[in-house]
This record gives sequence, C-alpha cells and structure tokens, in this order.
Amino acid sequence: MPCRTVRHAVKISNDGDQIFIDYAQGRPYKECENVTQSTCSMELTKSVSFYGINGRAELQCNKRCKFFIITSPGFNITRIKFFNLIISNSRDITEIDKGARMELVYQNMLVRDNNYAIYGKHSTDCSVLITNSSFENNFSSGIYLACSNLTAHITSSTFELTPVYLTNIANTPTRWQKTEIFVRNTIFNGKNIHKCAALLAFKPFAAIFSVSITDSEFKNHFAVCRSKHDLRYQYSTLCIYDHHSRPRNITFIFFRNLLIENNYGNLPALSLIAGYLDYTEVEVLIRDSIFRNNSLALWVSTNYLDRHPDSKSPTIIHENNTFVNNNIHNLLKLNGEAAIYFSHGKSLVSSCRFLDNGAGQNSYTSVVKISEMGQVTFLNSYFENRQTQVLSNQLFASGNRPVSFTGENTFNLVALKERQTVFVRIPTAMYLTNGGVIMKKNFKILCPAGYKLYAQRQCTVLKKGIVKCRYINVQCEQCPTKTYTLERGKFIFNKSNDIQCQQCPRGGDCDSGLVTAKSNFWGYKTKMKVHFLQCPPGYCCNTEDCITYDTCHGNRSGTLCGHCSEGMSESLFSTQCISNAECSLNYFFILGTITLLALYLVFFLYHKEIVSILRTSLFSKRLSFSINNRSEQGNNVSTCGNTSSPSGMIKILFYYYQVCNLLRSSVGFSRKGKFIHKFENVISRVMNMILVNLPSFNCPFANLRAVPKAIILHSVGHSLLALVCLLYLISKLFLILRRSKSDSSRATTLQYIATRRSDQNDRATKSVLQRITSAFTYISLLMYASSTQLCLSLLHCVPVGDNQVLFLDGNIKCYQTFQYFLLGYMISSILPFCLVPVLGSYLLKFGRIGVKQFCAACIFPLPFCLYWLYLLLKDCRCGNQETYNTIEQNDVAIRSEQGNDQTQRLGSEEIAFTSSTDRNEITTRSESPVCTDSNEVSSTRSESAVCTDSNEATSTRSESAVLNVLLGPFRSHQTFMCFPSSHIPWEGFLIFRRLVLIIVLTFVYDIQLRLFLALFLCVAILIFHTIVYPFQRKSDNVLESFSLGTHVVLCGSTLIKALYYGEDYSSFSNRLPVLHVIENILIVAPLSVIMIVVVVSIAIKLVFGLKLCVSVVIRK
Repeated sequence: MPCRTVRHAVKISNDGDQIFIDYAQGRPYKECENVTQSTCSMELTKSVSFYGINGRAELQCNKRCKFFIITSPGFNITRIKFFNLIISNSRDITEIDKGARMELVYQNMLVRDNNYAIYGKHSTDCSVLITNSSFENNFSSGIYLACSNLTAHITSSTFELTPVYLTNIANTPTRWQKTEIFVRNTIFNGKNIHKCAALLAFKPFAAIFSVSITDSEFKNHFAVCRSKHDLRYQYSTLCIYDHHSRPRNITFIFFRNLLIENNYGNLPALSLIAGYLDYTEVEVLIRDSIFRNNSLALWVSTNYLDRHPDSKSPTIIHENNTFVNNNIHNLLKLNGEAAIYFSHGKSLVSSCRFLDNGAGQNSYTSVVKISEMGQVTFLNSYFENRQTQVLSNQLFASGNRPVSFTGENTFNLVALKERQTVFVRIPTAMYLTNGGVIMKKNFKILCPAGYKLYAQRQCTVLKKGIVKCRYINVQCEQCPTKTYTLERGKFIFNKSNDIQCQQCPRGGDCDSGLVTAKSNFWGYKTKMKVHFLQCPPGYCCNTEDCITYDTCHGNRSGTLCGHCSEGMSESLFSTQCISNAECSLNYFFILGTITLLALYLVFFLYHKEIVSILRTSLFSKRLSFSINNRSEQGNNVSTCGNTSSPSGMIKILFYYYQVCNLLRSSVGFSRKGKFIHKFENVISRVMNMILVNLPSFNCPFANLRAVPKAIILHSVGHSLLALVCLLYLISKLFLILRRSKSDSSRATTLQYIATRRSDQNDRATKSVLQRITSAFTYISLLMYASSTQLCLSLLHCVPVGDNQVLFLDGNIKCYQTFQYFLLGYMISSILPFCLVPVLGSYLLKFGRIGVKQFCAACIFPLPFCLYWLYLLLKDCRCGNQETYNTIEQNDVAIRSEQGNDQTQRLGSEEIAFTSSTDRNEITTRSESPVCTDSNEVSSTRSESAVCTDSNEATSTRSESAVLNVLLGPFRSHQTFMCFPSSHIPWEGFLIFRRLVLIIVLTFVYDIQLRLFLALFLCVAILIFHTIVYPFQRKSDNVLESFSLGTHVVLCGSTLIKALYYGEDYSSFSNRLPVLHVIENILIVAPLSVIMIVVVVSIAIKLVFGLKLCVSVVIRK
C-alpha cells in the first residue's frame, strides 16, 4: 500500500515486510523534518527490507539524529536489508542496540556524509553483509562494531575516507565468542586526508578469530598521530591487534593479493599481531601482495596470550610478496623505524622481493629489521636497491636468535646513496652461541658497479655448504675519484672478492666508481679493464653525459659504432642513420650531382675568364687597367721583362681550406652553431672536392655502409678527370673530322675561304684542348688531398682487443683483399705523385717529355717518375745541364725580340715558356741516342726560326698551359745539382706537405702526440716558406704567409683541445667555447670577406648606375 513517508511505512510494517521507495526523479526523502531529536530515530524491532525502485532513491536526515535503531526483543534476530538506496546526512544510519542480535545487509548502496554508517557498541550477535556498496566521507567511522560474536562479509565495495573498526566486547567472557571476517575485492581509500584512524582495524577478544582479506586495496591513508603505546597500532592503514584474548582456540589470518600503497604516517601500513596459546591452532599467511610507496610497510609479531610464553612459537608465513619504494619519502625521519620490521616470534619469508626500499636514519636500522626476539628464515628471496635518495642498509639483526638464509638469496645493490653498511648482524651477548646468521652456498651480496666490498665477520663452518656467522658487517665502498672498477664487489658464501680500483683511462669519465665515455670516445673491455679509442666524428656519443663506455650516437651500433642498426642505412651527408624505407635513388639526386660536376668543370676550364670578369665587374675599367699595369710593371722588373705571372690565389685558397679541414676533423666532434656548421661544411666539401650536401637527398641507397659511402663522397675528383678525358676525346674527334673534310676538298677560291674558316674553327678547338689540359692538371693537383684521405682512411686500422679493425667501420676486420689493392695504389700512385709536378715541370719545359706523357703520369705516377729520374740523371751525367741553361737564356732573348709573335697565350696571365721552333729542335735532340755538345745546340738555336705544323703548335700551347699551372705563380731559381735553372717547382712541395700532414693525422695513434707533430710540421712549413718566398707576386707570398700562420694558430688551438680532450680538466672546459669561436672566425673569415667585398662592390656599382640613369633621364 502507498505511504506518505518511509517513517510511516516502517511504522505500519509487519515482520518480514518489504518497503519499496520510489526514485522520485532524484528528490531526496527528508525523513527527519518536523520531528524532535528524541523522536527523529526510526526503531526497527522487526525484520524489514528497504528497496529503491526506478532508480536509487535517496534518504536524508540530519547530523543530530540516528536514522535507524535496531533492537531485538525477546532475543530474536532482527534482519534488516537495504537495497539500491542512497542514505546521507545523518548521525548514525544504523545503530545496533545493546544486547541486540541482528543481521544487516547493504547491497548496491551509497552511504555518504554521515558520522557512522553502522554503529554497535555492546551488541550480542552481529552479522553484516556488504555487497557492491560505496561508503564516502563518513567522518567518524564507516563501520564501528563491538559485538560478542561478529561476522562480517564485505565484497566488491568501496570505502572512501570511511574507517572500519571491528572488535569484540572486551569485558565479557570469551569462551563462546568468535570473530569471522571476510573481505574480498574491496577498496579502502583514505584520499590523502589526515585522519587518526585505521582504514580497516581488528581487535579481537574471542576464542575463534578468523580473518580473510583477498584481492583488495588499501591506499592513500594519511595518519600522523600520537597515542598510548597499547593503542598506537590501531592507526595503521590495516591493523590486527590481538591482545589479552583468553581462551584462544583458533587464530586464522589469511591475506592474499593485496595492494597496499601510498600510505603515509608514523605507523606501518600493515600492523599484524597474532595471538596464540599453547593449544591454539595458528595459521598466519600473507602472500601475493604488494607493498608500494608507503612510509613504513610492515610490522609483524606473534603474541603469547598468557604470562609465560611457550618455546614453541607459531610461524608467520610471507610468500611471494613484493615491497617496493617503501620508507623513501618519509619526512618524519623516524630514526629507529624500518620499512619491514619482524618483532617477536618466528617468520618465514619465502620468494619475496624487496625493491628500492629505504632504511632509517641511523646505522641500527635497515630496510628489514629483526628484533632481538625475532627469528626469521629467508627462502629464495631477492633484495635489490636502485634508489639513491636515502640510505638502504638491507638487513639489521640483533639478539641471539638465528637468522637463516636457505635456498637462493641475493642482495643485489645496483646503486647506493653513499658508502654504507648493507648487511649487519650483531649479537647482544657474546657468551651466547645460539644466535647468528646461517648461510648456505647460494647466499650473495653484490655491491653496485664501481664499489668495493669489505666484510668483517666471525664465522664457523657447521658442515659442508653451511656457515654460521655470529657477527657480520658487510660494507660497500665506492672507488675514489678518477678510478673505476668493472667488477662488482661480491660476498658469496662467506667469501668476498678483493677487487682493486683501476686508474681512469684517457677518454673515460670516472665518476662514482664507474667509467663512461667522454664525448666522441668509444671503449671496449679486456681483462676487466676498459680501453678507449677516438671515434670517427659523429659516430659515438657526443654529449658530456654518456651512459656507458660504448655508447653510440643515434641508432649506430657495433665496434667503434661503425654501422647503423639492422634495417637502417647511413646518411650520405652525415653520420645519422635513416630507415631503409626512406632511402631511394631519384632523378633529382642524379641531376644535382651532374650539376655540381658541371660547375666544377666550368670553373676549371674558364677560371681565368671568371677571375677577369669578376675584376672588371667589381672595379671600374680605369681602376682595373691601372691595377693590371702596375702588376705587369712590377712583375716585369722581377722577371727581367717577362710577361705578368698568374696569381697563386686559387692554390692558396684551396690548400688553406684543405689543411683546415684536416686539423678540424682531428679532434672530437664539437657541437657548433647550426648556420656556422653548415657554412663550414659546405666550404670544406667544395675545397676538398667532396660531394656537397644536396637538400632532401640524404639517403639515395638502402643499406649504405661507411666504406661505400666514403668512396661515393670522394669520387668527385675522379669523376671530373673522367669528364675531362671524355671532353678531350670529343674535341680530338671533332678536330680529326674537320681536317679530313678539309683535305678531301678541291682548292677553289670558295673552298679556300671555307678552308680559312675551318682553320679558325680548328684554332678554337685547339684553344679548347689547351683549356682541357689546364683543367686536367688543376684537378689532378687539387683532388690529391681527397684521394689521399680516402685511400689512407680505408687503410687506417686500430687495435680493438686482439683484432685490428678498420677505423672507418670497426665491424670490418683489417687485411681484407681490397686493402691490399689499396696498398698497391698507395705505393704506386699516392706517394710518388709528389714527384710528378717537380720532375714533370722540368722535363716538360725543356721538351724531354710531352703533355700526354705528363697527363698519363698524373694517373700512374710510379713508372713515369722512375723513367723521368733516369732521364734527369742521364742528362746530368752527359753534361746537358749547360744546354738547358743556354736554352733558357735563348728563350728569353727570342721572347724579348719577337714579342708575342711566336707565343700563344691561354689568357691575360699566361706565360709562354718556349717557341715552337725551339720545341721542335729540343724534341729532336732528346730523341738522339748520343750526347751533343752545347756549342752545337747554341748554334742551332741561333738560326732563324722555321715554320712548324699545327700539331706542333698545339703541343706547344698545351705544354704552355700545363706549365702555367705548375710553374706560373712561382719565381725562377738558378741551376741546382742535376736540375737546370727554371721556375721553382713549388707545386710538388705543396703536395708533399699535405701528404705528410695527412699521414701524421691519420696514423699517429695518440691524439696528443698527433697534434704535437702536426704543430711542428705547420711551424716548419711556415718557416720554410718565409725563407724561400716561392711566389713571384709579393701579395701571394704575404697571403700564403698569413694562410700558414693561420694553420699554426688553428693547430695550436686544436692541440689545446687535444690536451683537454679525453682528460679530466673540468676547470678548463669553460674556455673551450672561446677556442671554438676563434676557429670559426679563422674558417669563415676568408670567404666571408671575399663575399662581403663582392656584395659591397656590386651595391656600389648599382648605386652609380642608378645615379647615371637618373641624370640621363633628367637631361632628356
């Protein structure tokens, strides 16, 4: 029947009735209005069930009233059930009257904002069933029951800031009392709000005490409270305080799969005291549980409930539990508290894990502390510490009861805060021999890496494989600064390894007893020592905080970080590793490479015209003309009236940047500014004839490795030589076709005119041949540094353990087949190439060899150099030195008389070394098998000149083009030994000095010695240059002196970095950026100045041009 209020429904209900409460669209039923405090409570004297229908109906009262009072008249059991309701804002929802017997059911309930949800202080029989319900913010207690007999089943529920306290009536006989608690799949959440109450507490006074808690969570409890000693453990998160309960027939405590975490207070998260008597059946088991991030985790003890304890104590079993990060953030600094404390009684700790837990603040506590009355056996347990925030002494035991380690027990200390004791057992009475630590063979203590272990102990062997130590103190001590050890300090079954700390090697950073790599170093281990090698730039770790001694950069791996990880490829223009899926060869990459080669080719074919155009565009014609006149006049004075000498600026600029690149790449991998690094990289690649970075084409080939990558990058010079040879063949073929067509024609007047035009075209073709030979010579000389670096880098091997590996790719062992071919190429081409400009220039100038032979010698130097040496020695033995001098003198006389009639110039700055007539005679003379007298030669050359054919003239002009490259910028010298007077063949010395620098910087292993030798060579080269002054132009000598002086400064700066590099000079590290700035200025400044001058000059000419246009417009 419908009722107006719940109160009315209760009043008219009968025993066993069901009261259905409608949801009423969420409007609460305010049942405590218009009533007094004495009449506001609803008394339940009969069994009644309350159901919410059509939703969760809400019942409200006020904080002064008790909502329901349960009584049981006539000792009957009153059964009260609540289903699908919300009850809030009352003092007590259900209060059990004194002496009442009741059964209470909460199912699918929300109980919030009350003082008590269930309250009973002196009840007889209490049975509570809570299922799928939530208790929120019930301030005093969610459940407070003190009953003679207590049964509570709680499943799938939540208690938020709602403490639960279950106990028995202490002042009544306990013979027939029992307490049975079952909690499953329930969450107790303190919400990190301070409250001096346990989330779940038991204090039994019963003959039968049984508690089973499974699959539940206890978290976010915050209770820093003070109380009397006998009540203090009631403020733990989960507390069982079994005290003064006689008789006790059964004590059963079972915890399984609990999560106890984030609980903070001055008491352990779980406090367990299990009571027993001589006849009590005791089973206490905690298993499969996690204790995580609690201020204190566990406190366990057994309690004999009579006056004199029996010697046979029950065992508390801890099985497969995990303790993680407990006692780490404990700001209370409780000196004597341990994360896990074993008090009275026996405990068996089986297959438990203790991970990163903290110890107390003094040396008499630890992660696990065992009291004088505690007896603990550890079976297959594992202790580990990685945290360094607090001390982490793992175990402290005192007293004279045994602590046993059976099975495999390991203390693995991965890290420690500082030098400290990690395992202590101290006897309290030396005359008692029962106590001690009993260890079996599988007992291990491992100190952190970089720590030594010291063990003080008094041990005796009980029997084979078992040792008993009455006193033991194990300490881990870190290696001193600048020392390291790879082996960990170990204590294994009463024996410790006596490790020694090693001195920190160069290239290593030894901090905290560990060794890691410094920037751009890679280490390997041999016989418990670490040796370091310098990596190729960008291969290895390039920061100051490398993780290990063999850390690689990015996705690189392997020996010397030589290759990319599986499925990745080398970036063509950096040391980055790129996924193979992103690598593809496309037409844009090919087009960009062809464009780069074409620009190189145009520059070397027309470099004189480019320089001339640049001069006339930058300066006015009058200024350019006066500059050229002054240059020619000065050079005529220095060269006895000869024509102006070519400038050596191109050689100086190229050689300057090639040596700078060698020095800069010899030490480490410094982090530079992005723009500076890119600009520097482009300059270095262009001047060293290395493939320049093409944007967005970093990975043209999948699975590209270091060796093929180096060959591709250094192939620019060889590709240019191939293009020049191809261009030469095309020009020759074109010339042959024109001549054959001209010879087949009849000599008519029109044909004569056509023949004259054909001759003009032939002369143009011959001019192209001159450019080709000049370009071939320039490319051969300027690509030498790149070719030598490539060859030597593929021969450069370093020791890694017992193996020799390729420095460029440490995963390739040395003495491969291709390296033998490279060694042959090195001996036959790289080393003797220095003699090609020296011997070739002399023999070519005096007609002993031709241009073709010289070009062939640039490719295969060794056989030609041996042949040329034979020619020079033969001429020296036959006395032809005076003949060469006479030829030189007659050349000067002929040129002064005939001017430019018999001379073909390559450009405005080319020197004509011999006339065609002289060249013909010298060639004829060189082919004669006998030595001739110098007088005959003089008389022959004094005769009038004869006509020569076009082939001879072309050959002469080609020789002049080659000699212009080899000797043009350099001054003349007198006869020296077997060498006749000529221009200084300084080009050979320029090549030789680069070869020596490359060899030193490649093969000298010690980085500091390498830079010392390089500095010595740079100073020697500078001194030698100032003594010789090889260039004809004074400006070139000054510019070269500045260039070599800059090399000395740059090498000195690099040496300073080398002294710091790999060593522990932390005070000097702040000055390294200054050196980097100086180096950047030295690298960027020359081309930057040239570019600024070009831009400013063009701007000035634009301004004057605009001014002229404006004036013309105004005049019109």
